[in-house]
Amino acid sequence: MMRLSVAQRSECGGRRHNEDSLGFCANDTMGCFVLADGAGGYTGGAVAARLVVRQVLSQFSLRPEVCPNAIAATIPAARHTLADARKRYPLLSRMDTTIATLMLDTQQALAYWSYLGDSRIYLFRSGRARMLTNDHSVLQSMIDAGFAQGAARGDKRRNTLYASVGNGEVPAMAVCDKPISLRSGDIFLLCTDGFWEGVSEDEMEAMLQQAESPERWISDMVRRFAVPAEDQDNFSALAVWVGEREETTRVLPAGAFKPARQ
Repeated sequence: MMRLSVAQRSECGGRRHNEDSLGFCANDTMGCFVLADGAGGYTGGAVAARLVVRQVLSQFSLRPEVCPNAIAATIPAARHTLADARKRYPLLSRMDTTIATLMLDTQQALAYWSYLGDSRIYLFRSGRARMLTNDHSVLQSMIDAGFAQGAARGDKRRNTLYASVGNGEVPAMAVCDKPISLRSGDIFLLCTDGFWEGVSEDEMEAMLQQAESPERWISDMVRRFAVPAEDQDNFSALAVWVGEREETTRVLPAGAFKPARQ
């Protein structure tokens, strides 16, 4: 059986309040890992993110199942929870959040995911990064359509999202169309935009080669934010290692596994 090792970190950055939330629920054979980046004014984003993370994990804990129906149910569950909270707290009626959910089953050797917004899920296979998600931002859609050049990272326009938990639209790729077959040595990273904005995929890969554990890997990446600027966003990351270190950090030749560069 493939062993799961997990580490997580969430920081305020240069902000006074942390509106990110993350967590996981796992047993010996399967796990659910969730991350959210809240928005919507003073305290509202933190409330929204915390509620949707709690709901998805609670739903999984009551019925621990990793399958297409389970991952597809995460988005409507999050949306129902947020809509209900907006009604109960009228002063927070504009609160909103992104969400990214990963489900793993080591017995079936399958991984499923869903997401809304620009919180990302990466797969590192043999040390090479592949982005499983594609930001639901107006800028990214323009880049994809050929109307804009460059990458979302570093561009101030990337913050305008067309999909989130509080937005009724569900993009076609909000839920994976088919699972990934797990391999011993796979690594998954869920992170908010405040995190991936400050650490490139090349840096993630390089630091992974030196890491002895998921905790060390995240700590090394967080050092990139040692002296956050006043406008530095909250940044959060959740790492899941599948298998032993010798397999997770083995590097394939360039081109053997197609990386994602955004």
